[in-house]
Amino acid sequence: MMPLDPFAGDPNDPASFIEDDEVAEPLSPQERVDVTRDLAQVREFKAVLGPRGILGIYFTCEDCDQLHYYDWEIMEQNMLSSLRGELPPVHEPSAQPNVDAYVPWDYALGYLDGLDAR
Repeated sequence: MMPLDPFAGDPNDPASFIEDDEVAEPLSPQERVDVTRDLAQVREFKAVLGPRGILGIYFTCEDCDQLHYYDWEIMEQNMLSSLRGELPPVHEPSAQPNVDAYVPWDYALGYLDGLDAR
């Protein structure tokens, strides 16, 4: 789950003064199928790789060309938000993630494929 909002219930929450014009675009039927499949995979990755010390996935950001690290829970919550037609919740990644505890998506898929091949 996402961490609790430290400003929850505060009438002076700084975010309450920001007008958010961004609206979640509805998923197409194919996008919904794809996100549902990815969500199931993330849950399986977490179940299999989590006990082995893998905390999540990393991607190269197209905007800044830097690696971004996402914990399993953040990935799951973002996908669930998309399926509900909501914008993903704001989250802050770890300031200094243990980069050895994250793998690329393809590695995670290959790991599960290897287990299935036994």
